[in-house]
Amino acid sequence: MGGVVLVLLTAGCAAQVQQSRPVAVEKPAEDTPVTASSTSATVPPAQLGISVASIVDGRSVMLSDGSKAEVSALAQPGPCWADAAGSFAKAMLLGQQVRYDRTTGALSLTDGTDYALLALGNGAGRTTGTPTPGQREAEGAAQRVPMGLWGAPCGGKDALQTSTPPPPPPPPPAPTTTTKPPAPPKPKPVFYATCDDARRAGAAPLYWGRPGYRVELDENRNGIACESRYR
Repeated sequence: MGGVVLVLLTAGCAAQVQQSRPVAVEKPAEDTPVTASSTSATVPPAQLGISVASIVDGRSVMLSDGSKAEVSALAQPGPCWADAAGSFAKAMLLGQQVRYDRTTGALSLTDGTDYALLALGNGAGRTTGTPTPGQREAEGAAQRVPMGLWGAPCGGKDALQTSTPPPPPPPPPAPTTTTKPPAPPKPKPVFYATCDDARRAGAAPLYWGRPGYRVELDENRNGIACESRYR
């Protein structure tokens, strides 16, 4: 009888010891890096769903989320071509959904069109810093035409050179008659309702800044309207 009791007590003590035994917990190595995903979700530098609310200048716009986007690949517009660069940005970006990468300063349309290449290729901007081969090629194409800031009157310069004007000539003698010469006729504006009209007139393709160009005829908004039959 005593032997049975001794066995029961021994088993009970063993169970108690087994229950009180500490459980080993593996400790991570001290040199194990802690990733950002374990603490907080990463936020992508570029977000879709935002649009251009207003144009600041040829390289900067205000987005619909209240932030400012500045295209780092484009130089600050010079006084000679600042208005033309702003008009180009308004025609191509205002009200359009865009994607802006705040890390690289790249601005693109929803179809992936890089606005820096679009502006450089149409003479509405110049490169700055260390341009990529594609940016240099687009700028060179506008220089060879030349178009935009590379054409008249800027000739690729940010500001027109001013020289000291010569002294004014002596006033001419007073005219005997007061007849006023007729004013030269104003050139008629060029307007094409459709691309077929432009092609029949032999004017297609139509380039931005040239007579007859309208954004409504520029399907892919690359600065060249009515171009589908010429690719």
